[in-house]
Amino acid sequence: MNSCPNIARKEVRKRLMIGYVSLFATIITIIYTVFFDQNNFRFLVFFPAIVATVTFFEVLDRTCIVYAYLGIKNMGDKHQREREADSLKVQRFQSFKIVIKAIVATSLITGIVYLV
Repeated sequence: MNSCPNIARKEVRKRLMIGYVSLFATIITIIYTVFFDQNNFRFLVFFPAIVATVTFFEVLDRTCIVYAYLGIKNMGDKHQREREADSLKVQRFQSFKIVIKAIVATSLITGIVYLV
């Protein structure tokens, strides 16, 4: 089983909105630190970037990392318990991969900002 989503369309839209706001905050932080020569504060890019990357990776995989940890699915109007152990295992592994991908991507973004 490659994919086992635990969020539906409404949750995906909510995460997309959070991702776009975080992406905007990341861009503003990059612009501020680069153009105003704030070399000591370039590490601050990491924080909005991690929020943006996690939410975008959650949307791509349709897996909420918190819901996967708690064993919850939100595929409609209400939250449901995940009853299948295999699905829960796949969701938790997906959430682990999302966190790793987000940390790597955010570290690359922060590193690039330091080099500019």
